Amino acid sequence: MGGENGEIKDAGGAGGGEEESTPRSGKRRRKGKILIIVGISLILAGLLALVGIYGYIYYTDRKAAAAQEELFEQWERDPASPERENVSVGDGIARIIAPSIGLDAIVVELWGLDDAANLKRGPGHIPDTAYPGQPGNCVISGHRTTYGAPFRHIEQLVAGDEITLVTADNRYTYEVYEQRIVLPTDLTVLEQAGEPKLTLTACHPWYSAAQRIVVIARLVESEPL
Repeated sequence: MGGENGEIKDAGGAGGGEEESTPRSGKRRRKGKILIIVGISLILAGLLALVGIYGYIYYTDRKAAAAQEELFEQWERDPASPERENVSVGDGIARIIAPSIGLDAIVVELWGLDDAANLKRGPGHIPDTAYPGQPGNCVISGHRTTYGAPFRHIEQLVAGDEITLVTADNRYTYEVYEQRIVLPTDLTVLEQAGEPKLTLTACHPWYSAAQRIVVIARLVESEPL
């Protein structure tokens, strides 16, 4: 009898252990489900963010393409001669061509370094810097990631590459000789002293305005049209 009672007690003890393990297993399953839901939510949030970014880039690219199409139409009818005529803010002042990076765009006149509106239409000529072909430093800024990103591959311009600026009267050929990275506060890139040259500037790196990438070229040929 005693042995049987002992067996019954042992069996009861084993059954109690199974009952205690069930709540713990349930908690683990619930935690696992919560982690899966959180993980899926984070993935979906990331995908939505990417869709938003690419949607924004697509939207700005379309706007810039429409603006450039209008500028090219105006250019075909009445190209500018900034060497001998006054230009207004927003006017197309030259056509810039850099075959090595697939660049072909109309450069617009800016009212200042912070003229974001006109810079969305294409590469922008910084006021108070030289115009194409003139003595001094012709400085042109452009976007790298949005609004058509005309200077997206500016980092691929290397020594010896040619950049052409075309006006109504002349074609100016510049040859790249320097590339450097500077802080946004470094205004030495705007200096006008020295030989006739062309300076292209853009934000660096991609999707950031922490620095500026600068490409400098010297005038090597001027051809009347």
